[in-house]
Formats: sequence, C-alpha cells, structure tokens
Amino acid sequence: MIWNYLIGILAVLFGIYQMVNSYKYVKVIQHHGNKTTSSFSAFTVWYSAMFGLGFFIFGIFLFFTRALSW
Repeated sequence: MIWNYLIGILAVLFGIYQMVNSYKYVKVIQHHGNKTTSSFSAFTVWYSAMFGLGFFIFGIFLFFTRALSW
C-alpha cells in the first residue's frame, strides 16, 4: 500500500534527523564540555543515536516489505 511507503520514508527521514542531531550534540559536548557537564550526556547521545538507527531500520523495512496491510 501507499501508506507503507509514506510511513517508511518519514521514518527514514526522522531516523537520519535524529542521528544528525546526536552527532551535533557530541560536537557541542566536545567543544563546550567541562566539569559541570552532566555525566548522563553519554547516555543521551547513545540512546538518541540508537533511537534514530531504529527508526531508520524500521523505515527501510516498511519501504521494502508489505508488512502492514491496511
């Protein structure tokens, strides 16, 4: 169905957006991080990147399969 392609493309785009923002946040931490930077920043970057990767893979799966038949 057309919805699989549409949702798949949107999920891929959101996944890329999320991974790019994770990379940008790493650069901000490297440039501006000091002793007052939260120690949970590493978790933030890790889970943000994995969330983006999950959406990316899910979007590719939806785009190339007929998993949802609405």
